[in-house]
Amino acid sequence: MADRTDLPTTLDAIEERVRRTPDRTAVICGDARLGYRGLWDGAQAVARALAARGPVRGAVVGVLGPGNERFMTAVLGCWLAGASWTPLDPAWPEERQRHVLADTGAPLVLATGGTGVPARLHGAPVLRVAEAIAEAAPDDGPLPGRPGPGDQAYVIYTSGSTGTPKGVCVDHGPLAAHLAGAVEAYGLADDDVLLSFSAPAFDATVMEMWAGLVAGGTVLLRGAALWTGPQLFSRVRAHKVTYVGCTTAYFETFFGEELTARDVELLSGLRAVFFGGEAPSAAVLRRWTSGPLAHVPLCNGYGPTEAVIAATRYWIREGWDGGDQVPIGTCVPGHEAVVLDAEGREVPPGSSGELYLGGVCVARGYLNRPDLTAQRFVTLPGREGVYYRTGDLVSRAGADLVFLGRVDRQVKIRGFRIEPEEIEVVLRGLPRVRGAVVGVGRGPGGRDRLEAYVVPEDAAVPQDEFTDRVRRALRGRLPVYMVPELIRVLDELPLGATGKVDRARVLAGAGEA
Repeated sequence: MADRTDLPTTLDAIEERVRRTPDRTAVICGDARLGYRGLWDGAQAVARALAARGPVRGAVVGVLGPGNERFMTAVLGCWLAGASWTPLDPAWPEERQRHVLADTGAPLVLATGGTGVPARLHGAPVLRVAEAIAEAAPDDGPLPGRPGPGDQAYVIYTSGSTGTPKGVCVDHGPLAAHLAGAVEAYGLADDDVLLSFSAPAFDATVMEMWAGLVAGGTVLLRGAALWTGPQLFSRVRAHKVTYVGCTTAYFETFFGEELTARDVELLSGLRAVFFGGEAPSAAVLRRWTSGPLAHVPLCNGYGPTEAVIAATRYWIREGWDGGDQVPIGTCVPGHEAVVLDAEGREVPPGSSGELYLGGVCVARGYLNRPDLTAQRFVTLPGREGVYYRTGDLVSRAGADLVFLGRVDRQVKIRGFRIEPEEIEVVLRGLPRVRGAVVGVGRGPGGRDRLEAYVVPEDAAVPQDEFTDRVRRALRGRLPVYMVPELIRVLDELPLGATGKVDRARVLAGAGEA
């Protein structure tokens, strides 16, 4: 196994592309186009602006705003200054933004938007990327903060079971190894155009944005607006997109329906579509692989933030009929999978066990959480390196891994990892709420959805009024994807023999309304 501290960085790979093809288009977003040299020059300007405002090497800088060309300039600028970055979604509740800034100790926030940017965000000064580029000082030599493979690259926050999100710290070496493995696994080349459709706070964006540049290709960014299907398809054709990356829900929404002759014409230049974040519908996949674009392969990706994005991939090709359960496949180069039973023994093919992910592509751990890091990032007898204990239950079907569910209760809804306990903690902290249980049910369309079962303090309050209050309160405290779609009022939460809430009984009726 390679030593992760000997790996190059993503900066090294992109700088090589700047030297070789400076005028090739690197990034497209709306009407904006940046060549490799233009992207690099802007990033250097951002790095110098950061350095002029105080030492930032080793710090975490917040990046606020949509995933546009200035977002990528900001990230590269942070890296050139020796800082790491963390995404800040403008749609997040203030409480979540405040927690991320306090937890990271961010000395500054880079804003990628053009208007309505505050001077300070929860105490941290805000610098617009456009202003940083405009005030660029002359290039007076290399910046002193250039990171190495063992330095931190980014921190992305995921849901936490204590009610507080936790920051996952990823170093440059593992990130570079993953991107190099992705270029190899997906066959990316310098003539490819990759569409990055996910939001910046979703970890898949890291691969969608940077793998294309490592390969020397072009990245098309969606920006802030969520396109309609016709808009997406027309942009695929207009920009000669060859690879689309998106969440499973987006794929099924935009690509999963019957395609018209015009749709097929617009998408005819695609080489592949990647998706991930939750289990796809086998029926949708069969429709695609027996339809007019069956020659375009699909790729189901799986991987937690702690194992540097998509650790495994499974290709779905023309004529596929794999039953109702879609495998998560085999490891991307740089990743290693081990399946163990409850006693820590490797399970034989056909048996199920917990998935551990190792190799060079493993995160450093959780920011400011040494206790949780020690629980989840472990060593295994007879094996080198650190493994991330995923909590996912899998089995092996030949060479492929098959996802069976969670060992604990963490779930994925629309591509986002969610701990129902986090939502329960927030619910129980609301005025007029006496108890709450959150789980997953099936909506009218058959898609998974979050459902909350809540007991009010005052049973006399009309249910519609109560649920409306609860929903408004949750929207002020949680990201929109963590607000349950269904909130059902109960008179009480049933207890089991141990005196604890009988969650199974509460959730038995999930999806019935």
